[in-house]
Amino acid sequence: MWELINRYFDAVKSKDIDALSSIFTDDAVYIERDGATYEGIGKIRGFFGKRAESGNVAAWDIRKVIESGEDGTAVWYYEYRPDKGNTISYDGVSVIETADGRIKRWSEYSQNTEKTYPI
Repeated sequence: MWELINRYFDAVKSKDIDALSSIFTDDAVYIERDGATYEGIGKIRGFFGKRAESGNVAAWDIRKVIESGEDGTAVWYYEYRPDKGNTISYDGVSVIETADGRIKRWSEYSQNTEKTYPI
């Protein structure tokens, strides 16, 4: 699982959109932290292709991977620097389902990197 996630993050950081076809299944579902959903490898490649044209993923670092059979959960840090606008960063968790050694479903959840201590 660690290797699969690392290959995926490396492909996105290096803007290797073609590599996504060997990482995701043809019928994969990708759900971003805001609920945006991309169904099928063509839509997933299209999303990352557009993102690659408008900025750079400066960091997408795996912090922890928890495996459960062939599926798993990854804890990570993400930082995106758009060509225009402010850097976006957050801590995230993805629930990952796999099939035949590739990602079949990726569901993201996140929180702000800046913590508050209200009490």
